[in-house]
Amino acid sequence: MTVRAGTSTSDTSQTVAPGIRRRRPTDRRRLIIDAAAKAFSDGGYHAVRLDDIADAVGISAPALYRHFPNKYALFAETTAVLARSLRSALDAVEPGGDDELRELLVAITAASFENRRTGGLYRWESRYLAPADRDLVRDVVVHQHRRVRAAARRLRPDLRDADANLTVAAMTSVAASPTTHHSSLPAREVTTLISDAAFDLLDVDLPDPVGPPAPAAHGLAPAAKREIILTEAINLFAARGFRDVTIEDIAHAAGLPASGVYRHFPSKVAILEAAFWRATDRVTAAIAEALADASTPHEALVGMMRRYVRLTCSSTDLISVYETEIGHATPEARDALRHQQRITVDEWATWMSRERANLPITHARFLVHAALNVVTDLSRLRPQPSPERIEALSARILLGGNATPTAPRSRPSASDRPAAPGSP
Repeated sequence: MTVRAGTSTSDTSQTVAPGIRRRRPTDRRRLIIDAAAKAFSDGGYHAVRLDDIADAVGISAPALYRHFPNKYALFAETTAVLARSLRSALDAVEPGGDDELRELLVAITAASFENRRTGGLYRWESRYLAPADRDLVRDVVVHQHRRVRAAARRLRPDLRDADANLTVAAMTSVAASPTTHHSSLPAREVTTLISDAAFDLLDVDLPDPVGPPAPAAHGLAPAAKREIILTEAINLFAARGFRDVTIEDIAHAAGLPASGVYRHFPSKVAILEAAFWRATDRVTAAIAEALADASTPHEALVGMMRRYVRLTCSSTDLISVYETEIGHATPEARDALRHQQRITVDEWATWMSRERANLPITHARFLVHAALNVVTDLSRLRPQPSPERIEALSARILLGGNATPTAPRSRPSASDRPAAPGSP
């Protein structure tokens, strides 16, 4: 992980003119928290050293320890600051107002964009928190869901509980999507574009929920030792996290001695990177198949999304590992994988701009990231929604007004709207 160094690496290394007392910044604690949030978000909790954070702020490690006794204390505080920031943004919106839903989505989007360099911390790294600190984050997430759901049901009182919960999960996923990438647009444009896309999901008529699918036949396991190792490693990384899995664990799961693993992979990181490329190659193949079957941009987008949803729903462990463990890859591998991701997003965005003639490709990239984020987030819900329900929501983001039309719905006026149902 690369952390930008500050102007000095210790409190005493700067030269100060005689008779002039060097001032310590009054907001040093905040500077430390900001630098830590970026570092944890980019590299993951275990990969970050406190010395890196001290260098980024321009202080010595002992000076940092005067504010935080250890790395976990700093990590917990950075997560709490982000959670409290989101809570403040939500609480600034008046409950029960006619435009509450739109205002909430604008607030979440604006907070996400403002904290996009640190969003990975809030999104993925909270699994390392102790129970009390994790509860603080969870309380904010639950509060956010209930506020958005209550506002949505005032506008659509016909929504069943399951539909309301799924739609709201998709809305908040869209609003949070700027934290998942580094595409560039002015903040005001992003806030309008993304909050509008989230709000539009309110009108999606979801297919009826279906019962749990019949257990899939697993078929035969691969015979090649390398494939067995990779399959078992993905399962272990998804279940326990990369850091807590050893080569010996992988070897045992694969029915091999540790030396057998090393004959195929030089290190645990090499196994992880092979899993990342496996996920990337499957997405690339799915796009190629969809384009081969399409004759219009609309058909291309529908086919790409359909295949992507089914790939994600059937490979949740692989996708989860890609999303949560990327910080453990080498910098060279991360750069190569992110380059391929940009190529993939540009492919989607190109077909979006052809289907939606007035949509600039810079805006299309943000919407592609939002749609893919919805697929990832909803596929991780338990129980997992059906692919058809996930596809209905994600396709609306891509296609906008060109999505499959539904029966027109007249929204009740403020005076006609019933009171929101009570939250559980």
